[in-house]
Amino acid sequence: MAFQPDILVTTPDGITLVIEAKVTLPNLERTEEDLKQYMVSVQCPVGLLITPERMWLYRDSYTTRSPQSVQRVGEFNPKPLWQQPPPSQGEPFEMFVQQWLEDLPKQPAKEVPNELREALREYILPAVRSGDVRAAHPRYS
Repeated sequence: MAFQPDILVTTPDGITLVIEAKVTLPNLERTEEDLKQYMVSVQCPVGLLITPERMWLYRDSYTTRSPQSVQRVGEFNPKPLWQQPPPSQGEPFEMFVQQWLEDLPKQPAKEVPNELREALREYILPAVRSGDVRAAHPRYS
């Protein structure tokens, strides 16, 4: 089955951020490669893999038209970002992450590690502020 992300941030110019939100990632390398391939296919500059425990951030340098141009720019603990513990089921977790992204520009700066704050400021906030956050597929719960 072809990779389909869980959440997209879009503008009239295209997809600016693609997010895969999973409770667990049994095969990080495979999911990472699928995300990179998807980012290249839709010309998306930033990608995010996120679980309740870890968050991986990716950026396409556009040096080639292949997944090799997409590099991991950071790995973070997302827990300092959230007001409450995330759900432990798939679709509720996707909705939780989507709501967090939608609310991110409105939230006051929280006490988060500098590296994570810089990653949010440089990669995620610009996409969320200028785009529409939406589910990438139907949810049934």
